[in-house]
Formats: sequence, structure tokens, C-alpha cells
Amino acid sequence: MKKTGKWFLSVISRVIVIILVVVLLPFARNFIALLLPDVTGEIRKQSEIIEQKLESSQRLEVTKIDEEGILRADTSVIIFGTVGTTTIRYRYTASAGIDLSRVVMTTDSDRIIFILPGIEILNDGIEALEINKKNLFSKAIEKSVETLLSEQRAKCREQYLTEKQHSLKTREDTEKAFRETILQWLESFGERHYEFEILFSEDQTAG
Repeated sequence: MKKTGKWFLSVISRVIVIILVVVLLPFARNFIALLLPDVTGEIRKQSEIIEQKLESSQRLEVTKIDEEGILRADTSVIIFGTVGTTTIRYRYTASAGIDLSRVVMTTDSDRIIFILPGIEILNDGIEALEINKKNLFSKAIEKSVETLLSEQRAKCREQYLTEKQHSLKTREDTEKAFRETILQWLESFGERHYEFEILFSEDQTAG
């Protein structure tokens, strides 16, 4: 009898527990929802704010370049060989960055993903600091200082966009500046319960 009574009580207690779980489950869900942040709603709302900002923004300058260098150009003619030399000490200045209106943004259940466009030289210029010429032949065949500086400007621009030592630094600066810009836009929302993932379009293409 005692064993039968214990078994009966255990069955009754299990049934009561099941009933309580079924009855209280909707209330428990509501209570949990109050305790946990609505990440999906937060992402949706804040991504709309970011999208509006990106569409209304233009360029994000992230890296300043200021370097001095020396270029040398030889003037050569058939038979005589080198007949003149132009040496220019120059200063190249530029800023690198991205076009914010070309940023692609997508959302996931727990993150916002940004794909940044290629890094560009947004503004640049070159000036001659010192010019030395040694010409043994007609000046008519030598390149002008303006032409030499224009060619060097193009070389400097290409160098900062493609050479690894420069491009890696520019990418790091770009990602950091972009993240700081987004956080500034969302500063008034307080704590964020999702992640940012920042990628570059060139990596997506390469993959």
C-alpha cells in the first residue's frame, strides 16, 4: 500500500508539473522577452538609421599622405645617348578613403554586415621644392617640369593604392575610421546588443 501510495503521488505531482508548465508557458515567454533585448528589432531600427546616413554622406577621408622625394629624368638622343638630366625634389600630399554612398549593408539575426568599396585617393597634389637641370643639348627635346611632376604624381597615387606596405595601413585606417563613424551615428541609442562585421568588396571579388 505504501509503495502504491508513493507511486500514485509521484504520478499526480508529474501531472501537476506538466499542467503548470503548459499554463504558465505563455507568461514565461513574455517575462523572458521583457528581460532579453529585442536584438532583431534593434538591428532593424538602427540599420535604417545607418542606411539614411550612408545615403546622405559622401566621402570618408581616413589617411593623410605627406611625403618628399627626388625624381631624376635623363634626356637621351640617338647616337649621343644621355645629353641632359633634370632632378626635382618634390612634395606629394594626398588623402585616401572611401565613398560612403557605395557601402553595401546587409543584416543578420545578430549582426550588421558592411561591405566597403575600394579605397581611393580622394585628393592629391604634387609640387616642386627644388629643380636642377643639366642640359648639353637642345631643351626642346626634354620633358617639361610639369610633365615630370604629373607622371610622378600618378606613380605616387598608384604606389599608395597597390603596394602592400601602404595598402595594408590604409585598410586598417579605413576599417577603424568607418567603425568609429558608425558608432558616432548610433551614440544616442546607448548599449548595442549585436555585432558589426566589416568586409571589403575586393576581398569578396577575390573569393
